[in-house]
Amino acid sequence: MKNIIQNETLGEIVFEESVWTGRKKLSINGKPLTRVDRTTFKTEDDKTILLSGNFLIGCKMTIDGQVVELTPSVKWYEYLLSILPFVLIMVWGNSVELCLLVPVVGGAVGGLVSAIFCMVNLFVIKKFKPWWIKVLISIATLGLTFLVCYLIALIILAIA
Repeated sequence: MKNIIQNETLGEIVFEESVWTGRKKLSINGKPLTRVDRTTFKTEDDKTILLSGNFLIGCKMTIDGQVVELTPSVKWYEYLLSILPFVLIMVWGNSVELCLLVPVVGGAVGGLVSAIFCMVNLFVIKKFKPWWIKVLISIATLGLTFLVCYLIALIILAIA
């Protein structure tokens, strides 16, 4: 994920973090910084920059006592929107009456499928700013989770 921040004293800060590896890159005013270790960078004039946090909890950098927020932390409603697919499948998949209406796979398989969709939803909605887009994406993810668990249930019922 790439994030560009305009800071009044430092200028343009470009922060990149790989979702898969957690590897971070940092540049200020178009000049890439030298990486010392996982969370420490050096500027051309030998100033030390310390990074703290990550994509999910929010990342901040500290330079000369100044703290700059590079990525915002996940809000409470983003967590809530992201766990809805898991809650839906766990409740629906463990209710005999609901599964008689529309069968969905529950248990470990349903939990795994819905947990994967929960994480995907969290990473996707974190990239958008307007709350209503986050809600729309979460509703689509909820529907997609339900559809996948329904199709898996149909496959299991056809085999059994």
